[in-house]
Amino acid sequence: MRKGVILIIIWLLFFSLSFGETTPLIIQGKEVKGENLDGLIVYILKVQKIEELPLYLDFKYLPEGIFYMVNLFIWNKTEKEILLTHNNFSLIDDDGRKNPVSTFASVYYALRDYNVFFKKYIKPGELMEGYLIFEINKSNTPYKLNIVDIPEKGKSYTVSLNL
Repeated sequence: MRKGVILIIIWLLFFSLSFGETTPLIIQGKEVKGENLDGLIVYILKVQKIEELPLYLDFKYLPEGIFYMVNLFIWNKTEKEILLTHNNFSLIDDDGRKNPVSTFASVYYALRDYNVFFKKYIKPGELMEGYLIFEINKSNTPYKLNIVDIPEKGKSYTVSLNL
């Protein structure tokens, strides 16, 4: 009986460590928990709401929805180089609707020297910071960050966001 309980505890520990692992990291002075996606660890540092894009001194782009800028770090703990593009990311709501990365807002911030994830290669062991900008409707629907085809084609992951 005692051996059975010990085996169950060991099995539970192994199972909990191998799936849904979170890996903390100190980023800009604060501890951030990362989601392990089969060797690719995603850390979301902050999510910032953006009401408008000031394009010129007298003209502002007012979106139909709201822009959200997601500041994230991705740590490649796999043995291979991984290509990240903005097509790997989308926001999904509770109804399953997908919101892709806003190309317009991404170009706007890339021109202002933000490290936007358009097309980046991450080498094994490399930690990379980048931004994703989404335009979503003005609802209070909870959203999740959907990550597809990385680190392997055909796989999809979701990470909860507090918008």
